[in-house]
Amino acid sequence: MSISVIAPAVDIARDIARDIARDITRDITRPAPRYHGIAAAPRLPLAAPGQLWLVEAADGVALSAAAERVFDGVNVVVYDRALADVVADRLPLGGYAEPAPARSDLAASRAVGFAHDGWSVVRLLPARLAPRDRTRRVQDIVDELAAAKIAGGLPVLLLAEGADGIEELITARFDDLASIVASYPRDTRLTIVIEAFAAAAAAGRHAIVANGLAG
Repeated sequence: MSISVIAPAVDIARDIARDIARDITRDITRPAPRYHGIAAAPRLPLAAPGQLWLVEAADGVALSAAAERVFDGVNVVVYDRALADVVADRLPLGGYAEPAPARSDLAASRAVGFAHDGWSVVRLLPARLAPRDRTRRVQDIVDELAAAKIAGGLPVLLLAEGADGIEELITARFDDLASIVASYPRDTRLTIVIEAFAAAAAAGRHAIVANGLAG
């Protein structure tokens, strides 16, 4: 009688152990999250003094709603010459735009310099760059900001728009930015918001009088 009671209990224990083992195996073999350690982010903010935005765009292709919105209040746009029409169609009254130097590190220095002076800045980049070129441009921005003593743990917002129109909004550490950008396929358009000097920014520290395209 005791044997007949124990046997089902042993079977139940064996089934539980098998289920646990299966779950563990599934967890081990399941692909890791693509962006480990990154949490869901809030909506992108409006442009603010001391912010630096990196926006990927293509002439003749609509920007994401978030990228369009930043042009409503941005002070300065540093753009690749191929994107001059994108800027001309969106530059707000009182805004200032200039073509970026051909060298990525000099363009980064220019954009970071404006943000350091307290302006809201968009660095407008061509979409669908080769992965190495795209990563290098972002790394140049990271290097310039690091030289300005921006903390590696500074939260950065990143909006990724896939070729299918699906958008992913995340937040990450500033010092992880280049590696995260490198993980996206080239047909994904990125909009990145860095609160670089927002805490210390003071709007109107200097006057930009002209409204139009420089150069």
